[in-house]
Amino acid sequence: MAEILVPIVRSAAVLAVLTVFYRLALGRDANFALNRAFLVGAAVLSLGLPLVRITSPFVTTVVPAEALAALPAATPVPAPSPGPGPLDVLFAAYIAGAAVALGLFLARIARLALAAARCGCERHRGLRIVLCGHSGEPFSFFRFVFVDRSRGASADLDRVLAHELAHVRQLHSLDVVLAEVLSVVQWFNPFVWPYKRSLRETHEYLADRAVIAQGCPLARYQLLIVEQSVGGRLLELASSFRTSQIKRRIAMLTKPQTKGWGRWKPLFLLPLAVVLVLAFAESRTVVQPGPGPALASAQDDAGKPAQTSEEELDKALKDKVAQLGEMKKKNDEMTAKLKDKLAATTDEAVRAKIVEALKDEQLKALEIGLKERSLQMKKVEWEMNKAGDPAAKADLEKKLAQLKATEEGQRARLIEIEKVRKALAQAEDGAAKLELQHRLQELLSETAGIPKKSAEPTGQKAKQAAEKK
Repeated sequence: MAEILVPIVRSAAVLAVLTVFYRLALGRDANFALNRAFLVGAAVLSLGLPLVRITSPFVTTVVPAEALAALPAATPVPAPSPGPGPLDVLFAAYIAGAAVALGLFLARIARLALAAARCGCERHRGLRIVLCGHSGEPFSFFRFVFVDRSRGASADLDRVLAHELAHVRQLHSLDVVLAEVLSVVQWFNPFVWPYKRSLRETHEYLADRAVIAQGCPLARYQLLIVEQSVGGRLLELASSFRTSQIKRRIAMLTKPQTKGWGRWKPLFLLPLAVVLVLAFAESRTVVQPGPGPALASAQDDAGKPAQTSEEELDKALKDKVAQLGEMKKKNDEMTAKLKDKLAATTDEAVRAKIVEALKDEQLKALEIGLKERSLQMKKVEWEMNKAGDPAAKADLEKKLAQLKATEEGQRARLIEIEKVRKALAQAEDGAAKLELQHRLQELLSETAGIPKKSAEPTGQKAKQAAEKK
């Protein structure tokens, strides 16, 4: 679940940074069009930036080639424990919260659609006027404008409609829907609410300026704002005539537009976006084929040059191969001794113990084989990196593919053996136990070669015992 939760947390962090910057640097400026562009860009960056995987050109992780050879062979990953973990619980809580937020969003849309269907629409200047019985201030959602029926004959209705027409023409409802989607994805983020409030305030400032630009007297319009703000409950989804404190809205009507360098402050979104991209970028990993810093500059006491990286790698591989060879030799010797004992004894209890010991040795042999394949693959990969001839590189690629296929087969067999052994330890039914014993014997015989005949007496006795039961 981490791969899903991490981008969501990053998305919330992006929105938090951009919202704080807006409130501190831009919220009091009267450059409303660029402020709106900044806020919309912040939402797009917040939703999209964490999903993009970028490699940082400035952060590089250098891995010496000899370090690759010293890596231990991969081991099978154990199966996850049953039952939900902390991340599963956290993810379930996030999904539940997002589902509730989405349900509330859809419910508000349904309320608007129901109000439009119940009250009917009248077309006016490209708008669909819905005269409703609610006592609140007018509001709009796309081309639908909802007005209190008692105010439908007001002398200031034209100014109200001009305000809502500005919302419609400037497509403010698209911004509102984008903000609602953001609040569904980031319902847990406390910075969503100041972000939405800032966006709605900017919409109102833009619509107010549009009405004043059409010749409406400033004093009369300020009075109209106060009159329309009285009473009613705001439908949060819609662009409404009131979304901020009345004093601040009236003050913005008379505030001159920001000039000079201050008017370009919203363009700080671009460098902020670059910083956030680099903050979430992954480091670039480079395999260093040459010698490390100490090897490159040092000479030994005898005046001999330091070993090259190729010599270092070859030595490391040889040491690993020698260690594995010693382990394999001891394993073969122990297996041979156990087989001799198995052939020399007729005591069934002793034979059963010897067979179990043989199984353990065979598992060790399989693990040693996996480590050998891993070392061979690392050496081939290193040779591919320094190979200049395309034909030689192609041959090495084929060899690497064969080694990978062999390793995958051995690893799959080892995993299956572990599963069968676990099932055998938990089995209670005699017939099932016998079948699992035969399956385990087959798998072990395929890997390291216990002759099936060596285990047959024990198997026959177990079968006879099961039949007697």
